[in-house]
Amino acid sequence: MARKYHFRLITREGIKYDGQIVYARLHAPDGYFGVMADHAPLIAALSPGEMVITEREGGVPLYYAAASGVAEIRDNEVVALVESAERADEINVARAQEAAARARERLAARAQADIDQERARAALQRALARLQVAGHSTGKGSA
Repeated sequence: MARKYHFRLITREGIKYDGQIVYARLHAPDGYFGVMADHAPLIAALSPGEMVITEREGGVPLYYAAASGVAEIRDNEVVALVESAERADEINVARAQEAAARARERLAARAQADIDQERARAALQRALARLQVAGHSTGKGSA
């Protein structure tokens, strides 16, 4: 039986999740990593992407589209501080699709000096994460 540990997901708006879980999957700049009880101490940068929280062994995971931030892991506690996080059922798919299209247009317009490419890439990453997570709410799988 998997041991539980304390997990907090905090955004600018406040606490999005605070409870005991058995597993979390977080998105770092170089890919996803998992956290279980007794994980080694770590401070990690987080990138926009899917965040998965499993409250009990064999339980249905909770999916969040999380923006960039940082996670601290120590003493069987994880604190994830991110700019924003949305549960799958909170995501407006049409709005996320529009945001992805706008970001792609900005990236395609590279010749324009006033386009901030890094900001456009980050916006696209956030929109794609939202679409991926929204797929879990509708039962359609990853978008």
